[in-house]
Amino acid sequence: MTVADGGAAARKAFRGPASACLSLEVVIVPLGLLVMDKVEGGLTPAKIIWVVVLTLGMIVAIATFSRPWGLPLALGLQVLMLLGWIVSPSLGVLGLVFCLVWALMLWMRHEVLRRQRLFAERSGAGPG
Repeated sequence: MTVADGGAAARKAFRGPASACLSLEVVIVPLGLLVMDKVEGGLTPAKIIWVVVLTLGMIVAIATFSRPWGLPLALGLQVLMLLGWIVSPSLGVLGLVFCLVWALMLWMRHEVLRRQRLFAERSGAGPG
């Protein structure tokens, strides 16, 4: 296995946890509407539309995560969740929590790729 093969395998291995995280978000984000209704004094059309757009976007991101633009789409949705703080503090808190989860997953992915490169260099398997 070359370094390039190992990197591709690590990227493919990241699809599972990323899709699982998005799937969890697809369930949790709409449940945020219940919190918004009870804690924030009711639902507004802006809150409902924001949650529906985010949820549909996450479903699309799950289906297209294997594409080259799948990861940027998923990360863009996390930014939208953080920006949801403008519409609803509850959504902003969810966005903060999931951004931390994504940051941890991306750090672990980076660390796996770094260690694979280091191992390949030590074993003398040069690039390619």
